[in-house]
Amino acid sequence: MRDLLADKFRTTLSLAGVSIGIFSIVAVFTVVDSLKESINEGFRKFGSDVVMVERVPIEPDFDQDGRQKLWQYESRPQIGWQEYLFLEENSITAGRMAFSASFNMECVAGRESYDEGAFVAVDGDWRMMVQEKILYGRGFTIGELSSGAAVTIIGSDVAQKLFAGIADPVGRIITVSGTPLRVIGVFSSAGESLVSMMDVDCVRLIPIRFALRIVDIDSPTLKTRITAISHQAGEETPDGISKEELKSELRILMRQYRRLRPAQEDDFALNELSFVAEQFQSVFGMVNTVGWVVGVFSLLVGGFGIANIMYVSVEERTRIIGIKKALGARKREITMQFLAEATILSTLGGLAGIALVWFATLLIPDTLFPIYLSLVNILKGIAIALIIGIVFGVAPARRAASLHPADAINS
Repeated sequence: MRDLLADKFRTTLSLAGVSIGIFSIVAVFTVVDSLKESINEGFRKFGSDVVMVERVPIEPDFDQDGRQKLWQYESRPQIGWQEYLFLEENSITAGRMAFSASFNMECVAGRESYDEGAFVAVDGDWRMMVQEKILYGRGFTIGELSSGAAVTIIGSDVAQKLFAGIADPVGRIITVSGTPLRVIGVFSSAGESLVSMMDVDCVRLIPIRFALRIVDIDSPTLKTRITAISHQAGEETPDGISKEELKSELRILMRQYRRLRPAQEDDFALNELSFVAEQFQSVFGMVNTVGWVVGVFSLLVGGFGIANIMYVSVEERTRIIGIKKALGARKREITMQFLAEATILSTLGGLAGIALVWFATLLIPDTLFPIYLSLVNILKGIAIALIIGIVFGVAPARRAASLHPADAINS
């Protein structure tokens, strides 16, 4: 090992190659795993059996010529609140159901105004769509939803803008379209989220029956949605109701309400969050593949560097190897010595690459999702470095072990 340290420049170049390769692979693993965990956590909040009745499908729909049928969606009727009431009354498979309609409208509090985000009018189990905690105040009561009370739950950005300097704005009044609304709750800050049904920080949540006074709920400019879920978040409930049965019933009821003939196509979409999750999984696979390609090329450079430095070390220590063999050293001992040196070199390079990833996770801000270096990825990086050292150290080690003692001493 002292011979390797004597030529620091050559050793540093070899370590740099391995470090860059391990850094590339472990960095990709770290980002993908962190992103995957953040997205999966978002999906877990809503449950795996959520079915959304919407105007446009999430999954692309293509015609016979391979073109997406966007032109058909424009003629589709809006998902209406009356349809939600019909489904709520007649569905026997949906354990929970909610309706939401989003629209943009400026609100005012004193001299301050706010026009970002959206008003979201809700009915039913609105907590299915908003998982964030309420920091101040409370949620809607059944009486407020059924009577259309002039109350609202606002996001943290709305509270900060309209009520700057006021820690708890519960009880304050905001005005929308000349109509006063009393703030009964403020959501905790959610930040930027990869999985969300609405921008909670900028939202103003109101009862649907109040929204009827200030906006046309059936307007095609509104984004409406019916959210339904079976009795538990899983493929099969204790009552024997599956997600497919829920979708089948919703489709039958929607077609019945809209009086669609058997030959007519659905003019609505039944969307699932699981489809989005599957698309993310395919993206993760592609990113992993790209990371492996970049990392493997870097590792090859580092591996050839290790092989080169080990070959040079064998040449420089040929007489010493001959003396050792003349004194009784066996081929296995010589082989293991050089293999150990190669694996130590590659492991040091791997540890340096992992350290760089760790420093990067400390420097990158958690704006969209938290990035962390897991123990599993650390062990993966070390294992890859060890394999590189063994693979590229075998040939030089076998060459050293095959030297004849007399020829090696006289070299």
